[in-house]
Amino acid sequence: MGAKVSITWEGLDEVLGNLSDIEEKGQENLVKQTAELASQTEAAWKEATHRRSGRLQDAEQAKPDGLSFTLNDDVYYYDWVNSGHETARGWRTKHGYRPAKHRSHVAGQEMTEKAIDFVEEHIEDALSSFLDGV
Repeated sequence: MGAKVSITWEGLDEVLGNLSDIEEKGQENLVKQTAELASQTEAAWKEATHRRSGRLQDAEQAKPDGLSFTLNDDVYYYDWVNSGHETARGWRTKHGYRPAKHRSHVAGQEMTEKAIDFVEEHIEDALSSFLDGV
């Protein structure tokens, strides 16, 4: 002879409804926190960028997209300033090509690396409070 055990959960639907609300609000908060981190990263990136004419800083953008963001700078010489470069070999004049007397290496400013370091330092603080107010 066997015994049959029956368990009835009261209020389970209410608990599942609360969990759905937490999921929705938590997701919204994560998106907001990611956008805030993108804004802070853009500010830190612009601060780390070498300023001569302002074109590099003006072109830097952090574009949030849901739970991620993209750092973008469309200035064609960004890589040279970021990674470093050699000075010119020479230049053209009205009398022909004139080679440079001295060439040297210009050190890079490593702006991208500084922006990534900023994200790594601040991501935990920025995203740890996504369940606040849920």
